[in-house]
Amino acid sequence: MPRSLNFQQIQAFKTVMETGTTTKAAQALNTTQPSISRRLSELQNATGLQLFDLYNGRLRPTREGRRLYRSVRQHFDGLEKIETAVDILRRSGTGVLRIGSTPTLAAGLLPEIVSEFMHMYPGIYINLQTLGTPQLTEYLRQDLIDFVLTTGSIEHKDIVSSVLMRESAVCVVPREHPLAAAECVDLDSLHTHKLILLNDTDDIIIAMRAQLRDRKYPDDIVVETNSSITICSLVAAGAGVGVVNPFVANSYADRLVVKPLVPRIGMEVTLARSVTLAPSMLTNRFIELLQARVAHRSGAPALTSEEVFPETSKAARPS
Repeated sequence: MPRSLNFQQIQAFKTVMETGTTTKAAQALNTTQPSISRRLSELQNATGLQLFDLYNGRLRPTREGRRLYRSVRQHFDGLEKIETAVDILRRSGTGVLRIGSTPTLAAGLLPEIVSEFMHMYPGIYINLQTLGTPQLTEYLRQDLIDFVLTTGSIEHKDIVSSVLMRESAVCVVPREHPLAAAECVDLDSLHTHKLILLNDTDDIIIAMRAQLRDRKYPDDIVVETNSSITICSLVAAGAGVGVVNPFVANSYADRLVVKPLVPRIGMEVTLARSVTLAPSMLTNRFIELLQARVAHRSGAPALTSEEVFPETSKAARPS
């Protein structure tokens, strides 16, 4: 009864077929010629087939040997493709990282981190979508992106979120503006100037207008927009003063003046991920780099991606 085959026998057979002799096969496999001959003999005994004969002192494959080699070659081609794919996955997750971010974070927080990550993992492909929080939530729900960074709130049963950092809103003023010399800008001063603000749907503006109402101050809004980037561009051009998150403000620090706002208006940067899709290793590595840079900024210890998202940390990590 034919016996089971093993990988060493198949490998020896394949190498002899490709090199032509047992001696060359032994060199290719870093073993001895008698070892190769023994494995061929074991293979023939195990299969019950004559795979070679001797012709003028050399091995010559039989018809059965050639047919077996074609089958073996197909399987080895598949194994080589699998090994290549595993190597790519081991080095960089899936090779593709899909990030969703609000425009201000994409402009003010991510550029240096993305650049550093691309140096760490050369050859990867990054798709960065900049959208509003509602659209990002839908993209995440449909598994079209790997994770989301937003200053808004995301609530969905299939999405888990974690506060990445807490910051305060800032006031941006033109370089020649009277407020540029102030140590900070308070609402008592701010309400007397022409304001360029975000729409009422933004959390910062909702909180700011509530404080203005508490003080019974009117707000002289000259421009209202849905883009903090637009606010900074208008302020840099001298159109008025604005209130934005510090990330986009710092991106324009060479064109305008950034001042602390008093009383403080807090804001949170949220990192969100779907619970229906296990994260790739590439996603985990990026989140860890992001967390490390945030920790360096605040002086707090960095967390791993599993600590940021304990609910979705069951994916296996490489040793």
